[in-house]
Amino acid sequence: MDESGLSLILAKEQAQAWKDIRLHKTTWLRSEILQRVIQELLVDYYVKTQDTNLTSEDKKFHETLEQRLLVTELTHLFGPSQEREIPPLLGLEKADLLELMPPSEDFVRMRARLQLEVEEQLKRKCFTLLCYHDPNSDADSETLKAAKVWKLAEVLVGEKQQCQDAKSQQKEQLVLLEKKSATYSQVLLRCLALLQRLLQEHRLKTQSELDRINAQYLEIKCSAMILKLRMEELKILSDTYTAEKVEVHRLIRDRLEGAIRLQEQDMEKSRQVLNTYEVLGEEFDRLVKEYTQLKQATENKRWALQEFNKAYH
Repeated sequence: MDESGLSLILAKEQAQAWKDIRLHKTTWLRSEILQRVIQELLVDYYVKTQDTNLTSEDKKFHETLEQRLLVTELTHLFGPSQEREIPPLLGLEKADLLELMPPSEDFVRMRARLQLEVEEQLKRKCFTLLCYHDPNSDADSETLKAAKVWKLAEVLVGEKQQCQDAKSQQKEQLVLLEKKSATYSQVLLRCLALLQRLLQEHRLKTQSELDRINAQYLEIKCSAMILKLRMEELKILSDTYTAEKVEVHRLIRDRLEGAIRLQEQDMEKSRQVLNTYEVLGEEFDRLVKEYTQLKQATENKRWALQEFNKAYH
């Protein structure tokens, strides 16, 4: 047998195994549902006995059901007698438990009513499930509810499949999102590195050139401001000293310079006289005083001339 034939046989056996598993699971679920519904009926009976007075028929039904259920559960604890190697619990045999079964007449009546009770209980549960799944169905009639319940299993299977598909898509989207996030993070890091390099290579170099240009601009602006102040100063001087005033000042200066020259000549003569009469006594003192006065007068006129020159310029 080749490999493809063996794979086909294994696939068929696997499919049959899954089919058997689903069949056993369905059988077990049916038994479990029926068991729980019967237990709920008994619980409801115990609750009703505390609040209301039940009829003898109801009491007989629930007592028979409870007794039958209890005996059945106990008999299940005992396996086939030939397979047991240990003594039975409390020395009881399966036959001893079967003697506790309710009478057959009570069992027949209980079983006939039990079917209706179970159907009614299951119908209420189905309607409750339907209203939970579709709250708008609460106001529908029982016929319409029954029709919806008949299709509810298919609807739930479809919704379950949709949820599974949505989960699968969500997982795929999450994986894709993680991949994109990692890719975007790497791209972002590369962009940041590129921006940093551009900043270092261009922005910083441009900043130094910009600072140099700003410094030149400020220097030129300061020079222009100084020239403007000088121009304002000259304008004030021009407005203050007209041509007539300048001419008058020039005449005054010429006269003062002539007076200074005369004073210097007189001072020179006085110095010569002072040198000649230095050895004289009182006459020398007189000459000294005269020389001092002439020198003081000369200094005063020179100072006046300097002040005039400052004012003229």
